[in-house]
Amino acid sequence: MGYLVRTITAMQLQLGDVVIPDTGPRRHVTLHRLQGAHPVVAVQFAEIPGATSYYPPTMPLLIEIPDATTSLPVGRSM
Repeated sequence: MGYLVRTITAMQLQLGDVVIPDTGPRRHVTLHRLQGAHPVVAVQFAEIPGATSYYPPTMPLLIEIPDATTSLPVGRSM
């Protein structure tokens, strides 16, 4: 199965997204919320239990998404 990489903002993250950081291993999003008077996006990752990372809402992040063209068996349609 292949994967594609897409750039989104921190505000567009969803539970289960796989984030590809600048350094280190990929991380799976387990919590995503907007908080504060000057809003920031609070994100928790499965690989770092209990720790919360804070990002500006417009910060670009890379996420990994499955490539539907390589994950389907040959001869089948969706």
